[in-house]
Amino acid sequence: MTDTVVQVRAIWFTSSGQWEYAPQAPYDSEALYATDSLPTSLTLITWNVDFAAPNVTQRLTAALNYLQFHAFPDYKGGQPPPCLILLQEIAVGAFGTLLAHPWVRAWFMVVPGDPVVGWPRHATYGTVTLVARSAPLVGSICVHFGESRMWRNALVTDVAIGGEEPRARVLRVVNTHLESLPQGTSGRVIQMEVIADLLKDGDMWSGIVCGDMNAIAPSDETLAEVNGLSDAWELRENMEEDGVTWGHQPRCVFPPGRLDKILYTRGSDLKIKNVRRVAVGVEIPSGGWVSDHYGLACQVEV
Repeated sequence: MTDTVVQVRAIWFTSSGQWEYAPQAPYDSEALYATDSLPTSLTLITWNVDFAAPNVTQRLTAALNYLQFHAFPDYKGGQPPPCLILLQEIAVGAFGTLLAHPWVRAWFMVVPGDPVVGWPRHATYGTVTLVARSAPLVGSICVHFGESRMWRNALVTDVAIGGEEPRARVLRVVNTHLESLPQGTSGRVIQMEVIADLLKDGDMWSGIVCGDMNAIAPSDETLAEVNGLSDAWELRENMEEDGVTWGHQPRCVFPPGRLDKILYTRGSDLKIKNVRRVAVGVEIPSGGWVSDHYGLACQVEV
């Protein structure tokens, strides 16, 4: 089965009071950019917010509230710093809840703008990337995995970032949810190969993939290495943390595991720091976990 590449467009909420297509940022590898016109640092957050548990819209609202007020505490719920928030398992029926959130409306572009167009056919949940308006979005595509029985994909966003030189560079950020369960092991191998090829595109300065990797089999432990990627968790400050992101909310018959990961390409002057877990123990007001997963976050700097 072949992978399908779909062009997707971001949307943003305009002063006219409606969602419209967001313009792509102009990019020219040879052009000179004014000092401070491009961000040199990005915050990345990845979180599987669980489509299957009850109270899906209440849980998604609580997840967005957590991100607004706790993911960027120095900003007190207002405009966030340049960032990308990569969400997995957004239910089709809850997409409107995402678009209705005031913080999302005020400060973000949403990719894809339409899940019916962006996600694989028959998908009832999928990936969504929130791109801060302060992070210049150069382009976006969604790759529908041919090797997937669960309608999984790789959602690609390319953003322009600056550095000491007055030239823009393109950082490719992939949001993914790899095939689940033991029977999905061979599919994950193929899907990660597809993602690695996307990240190593010759036009990209560097690349990062974040998401639910469903790393439950022995072969999953070497997927990053065999595809020329590095694991950002190895850069954490507290080396005693185990990185478990699933299996405690709630405890179940399966052992807790480090299902969620941030992987990046080697060889660029990309600096990743402040790698950490987020959204640990977050509940909805009426009681119950917002998600069965913890999230991950990191800071990316040139």
